[in-house]
Amino acid sequence: MDYYIFNELSTPFATKQEAKTSLKTFIRSCMKIRELGLQTLRLPEVIGQHLYHLSIAPNYLISQWLQESEVEVEEDLKDKFREIATYSPLLTDEEPLAKEFGSRSEFRIALENDTKLAEGLGAAYLLETLCLSFSSHPIWNSEEITNIEHWYLDEAGSEQTEIISVKHASRSEHVDKHTSWFENQRRNSLRRSKDLWDNRENFFPHLILCGEVEKQLTKLGIQSKYFDQIIERLKRLNNYARDWTEGAYSDDQVKQYGLTVSGESSGTLNKYGRFRKFKLPEGERKLFEKHIKTGDLRFHFYPDNDTKQIYVGYIGKHLPIITSK
Repeated sequence: MDYYIFNELSTPFATKQEAKTSLKTFIRSCMKIRELGLQTLRLPEVIGQHLYHLSIAPNYLISQWLQESEVEVEEDLKDKFREIATYSPLLTDEEPLAKEFGSRSEFRIALENDTKLAEGLGAAYLLETLCLSFSSHPIWNSEEITNIEHWYLDEAGSEQTEIISVKHASRSEHVDKHTSWFENQRRNSLRRSKDLWDNRENFFPHLILCGEVEKQLTKLGIQSKYFDQIIERLKRLNNYARDWTEGAYSDDQVKQYGLTVSGESSGTLNKYGRFRKFKLPEGERKLFEKHIKTGDLRFHFYPDNDTKQIYVGYIGKHLPIITSK
C-alpha cells in the first residue's frame, strides 16, 4: 500500500483567502504522509484527471493559485504541490474491491444539513488506507471521520446498511496520530509477503517463481495497492499451467481462465529486450516477453513448450517500451 485518497467533499472554501491558507496546510500534510511511506494521492473520479483544475473557492482554481506571484505564496510549497499533483491517478475498476465500490456499495455522510455521496471516504474505507481533506469545515478537523453510512448488497443480494469510520487527516498533527497504524500496516504487509513466498509451492504449485520475484513480492506487499490482484492472477495462471498437458502454450486458452496476456512489439524487443531476460533456476537466461497487466504493474512469464512449465521472472512496474521518453 503506497497511496492515500483525496476527500472530494472538502472543497470549495467560502473565500479565496481561506483556500490559500488551507492549501499550505494541505501540502504540509501530504509531505508528512509521504514520510510515512504513502507516496501517491489518488483522486475520486468526480474530481477529474488531476487537481490543477479543482475549484477551491468561488471562481478560483488551484491552477490560478500556482500562477500567483504574491509574497505570501511560498514558492517551495508550490513546487511540492506540483510534485504531489503530477501523478494523482484516478480510482479505477482495477482497484481491489472495485465491484463493491461500484454498483454494490455506496457511502454517504451528513454535511451542511444534507446527505452527500462520499466517494473518497468510501474508497479509503474499502481500500483500508487514509483519506486526506482540506480543512474547509469543522467536520474535517479530525483524525477519524465517523458516522459514515455504508449501503451495500451482500452476497445473497440483500440490502445492508452499516455505520463505519475512516482514518483521516487534514493537518500534520492528524497524520502523527496515525504513525503506529502505518507501521502496523507495513509489518502486516511484510509478513504477508514473506508467508506467500515461503508457501509459494502451496499457493502456486504449477508455477516456478524465479529471477528477483522474491524481492519484488516483498516490495509489492509493502507498497502496492495491487498486491491482492497480483496474487489472484497468479492463481489463475497456475490453474492454466495445471491443465496444460499437451500442445503449445496458447494465449487464447489462457483467456478461458480470466486472463489477458500481452506480448511486445518488435521495436520494443529490439531496443529493450534485455530488460525482459531473466534466469531460470538452472541459470539459463530466457526472454520473458509475455506479460499480464494489473493496474500499473506487470508480471512477465515464460511458458516452456517442451516441459509444459511456466516460469514467472518479473513482477513490478511497467518495463521500458519503444514509446518511452
